[in-house]
Amino acid sequence: MLISILRTIVPALWGSVIGWALTLLPVLEPLRADLLAYGDFAVPVIAAVIIGGWYALWRWLEPLLPDWLTRILLGSAKSPVYVESNGRHEATDGYPISGEHESTSRTE
Repeated sequence: MLISILRTIVPALWGSVIGWALTLLPVLEPLRADLLAYGDFAVPVIAAVIIGGWYALWRWLEPLLPDWLTRILLGSAKSPVYVESNGRHEATDGYPISGEHESTSRTE
């Protein structure tokens, strides 16, 4: 579960930092009044687009990156593993969930 949390939080932090850094660009200064006027709606949408774009870009490039860079950019070099337990999908770190010792195959 830690891997899935890291791979959610770290890209969101990067996207937020990039969004903040974009506000420092002098080129965007003329748009500041418009963004503030529509801020209640525009800022969260813009932030979500930046975060989603960041995550999509690095997921696409991930097979080409060394593990250390993937850890910095996405939070972990491993992808989370999702298993079905009691009808629910749960993220694991590759270790069995308690009570998962039994065979999960169905017999009909």
